[in-house]
Amino acid sequence: MDEEYRKVQQLVTQTVLAGEGNSMLVIGPRGCGKTALVETVLSDLALEHSDDFVTIRLNGFIQTDDKLALREIWRQLGREIMVDEEKEGVRANYADTLTSLLALLAHSPEDEGKIDETTRSVVFIIDEFDLFASHPRQTLLYNLFDVAQSRNAPIAVLGLTTRTDIIELLEKRVKSRFGQRYVYLTHPKTFNTFHDICKSALTAHLFTDAKLSDRLDQGEKQVVKCRSAWNEYVDALFTHDGHLENLLRYLYARGKCVASFVSACFVPISQLSSSSIPSGSTFIEQSLLPSDSKLQLLSSLSDLELSLLIVAARLDVILDTDVCNFSMVYEEYVQLASRVKAQSSAAGQTAVGGGARVWGKEAGLGAWERLMELELVLPVSVGGNGDGSRGMYRVDVALEEIGPSCPRMATTMSKWCREI
Repeated sequence: MDEEYRKVQQLVTQTVLAGEGNSMLVIGPRGCGKTALVETVLSDLALEHSDDFVTIRLNGFIQTDDKLALREIWRQLGREIMVDEEKEGVRANYADTLTSLLALLAHSPEDEGKIDETTRSVVFIIDEFDLFASHPRQTLLYNLFDVAQSRNAPIAVLGLTTRTDIIELLEKRVKSRFGQRYVYLTHPKTFNTFHDICKSALTAHLFTDAKLSDRLDQGEKQVVKCRSAWNEYVDALFTHDGHLENLLRYLYARGKCVASFVSACFVPISQLSSSSIPSGSTFIEQSLLPSDSKLQLLSSLSDLELSLLIVAARLDVILDTDVCNFSMVYEEYVQLASRVKAQSSAAGQTAVGGGARVWGKEAGLGAWERLMELELVLPVSVGGNGDGSRGMYRVDVALEEIGPSCPRMATTMSKWCREI
């Protein structure tokens, strides 16, 4: 990633030190390090030039329209106001508002009447850039790119997105003001690279400046000593622990996403203490990664949802077919539940479990749609209005798998799983 780092660093440095206006798109899949790359560049630059630039961070998931984005810009600049187009007059215009915002960075409130230019650079980091492209007329993007291109203010606009076709989503007037600079990131291309990145994520950073190390007090030196010991342990863990090796190979084969490894490490690292040192098996046992198996979802189903799933799986066996529809499943469910209810009444007992009540068709359709949302039943062909009442579906779990996955299943439903 050295080449990509160099490109982003060069653009930001030109803005901060030379006062140039620039724009760039950083494109790559989720978890490949887009935000980490940009934040690293800004952190390194801030070591020597922290007073020369201001960073504004926006996110398309949070700022869902341009008015919210402008208010967030004001907030991050320490000038929180209510953006009201009817009352703000001159500031109702987005271009004037942005220009005023940038000018405030270089002038005190007493000089606001004399604002004409800025002397402090601004770096805009726009996460989920493609969502801003869906805003009406793309007004915010147009004005940011326009200010950067016109050199009226030294700003850099860095858009981070997963969309490779992002440039096609921009309006012609916005596209004409974009700097046409791109950086493409990918997940690690080799297992060794993935291994090294994951290792770096767990490694504690040490002081590299010998002069600075000499000025540390006793307590700080103890911290450095602990960090060194931890790094030695991490090195041994990644070299000799077979469980961790298997986890890394699994994650690499699954998607090469470093963020997945961080999720696996979150709980063990948060519980780290002198008496609780994580091992490779700990990362697997306490992982926050979602399970690949859908069987773990079965314990969260309601009685009706589980009943319909069992009935659909029974039909696969009875009819010797891989598909069914809601009408077939509900009809079979009513027959089974009614039979259990009649047997219980004949015996003078109160039925307990999924067969104790015959639910109506409307409730059954809601339960069926829930199974569709969880992808426990998958559409083969869709019919009707798309609500699941029509169309053919395939059950994604086998009948013999349902019983062992729900040890607390009602007796009636457990019998349905065993007896055809």
